Amino acid sequence: MQRGSRTDELMTLLFMLLTVAAGICFFAVGNRLPFYICGGIAMLIRIAQYILRIFP
Repeated sequence: MQRGSRTDELMTLLFMLLTVAAGICFFAVGNRLPFYICGGIAMLIRIAQYILRIFP
């Protein structure tokens, strides 16, 4: 995957949306489980994006 490709932009958008959702869950929800789920999926998407950039 090359930087700036459609897939790269989609993964970046998903990462940003999940990061914002995790921030909202951190402050709005009493239970921390939604925060951990959103944050964990966001980190997995970002790590996968970097791996796909290194190994095309």
